[in-house]
Amino acid sequence: MKRPAVLLSCLLIPCLVAGQVTVPPNPNEVTRRKIGENGAGGGASVNISPGPSAAARTIVIQYTAVSPMRQWTNAGGKTMIARLLAFAAPKEGDSGPVEVIREGKVRFLLDRGTEPIDYPLDQLSQPDQIDIKAIAQAARRGSPAKSEAEPEEKKP
Repeated sequence: MKRPAVLLSCLLIPCLVAGQVTVPPNPNEVTRRKIGENGAGGGASVNISPGPSAAARTIVIQYTAVSPMRQWTNAGGKTMIARLLAFAAPKEGDSGPVEVIREGKVRFLLDRGTEPIDYPLDQLSQPDQIDIKAIAQAARRGSPAKSEAEPEEKKP
């Protein structure tokens, strides 16, 4: 029985001798400091004025499809069903160019996807690259304005 007691005392005595306990001057008194106060009186403070309240907003994201849903094939023979999207298009009712190819990439919306994906044009099959380049060339001419595309009907 002497060994466990000796072993326990050898382990605890160095911990008790080496450890110090710091007691605050007023242990029952708690003070709160404001932001920027460091207790020494010479600290820097940051004044942040609250901005406009963050009201709930609905953001509508609209994609402009430049092809119907179809099968696209990459250079390795893998296929995907997707819609070709424009990177940029004029606002509804305005005329202007439609950007289909940007920095060598095209944008697709997969048949089961909710987020568009950017895909390198040079990784698609040759026939699909030709189709996309033809679509892009036609889109560069721009979409007609609503008034140009749909003539007004005359009312009797």
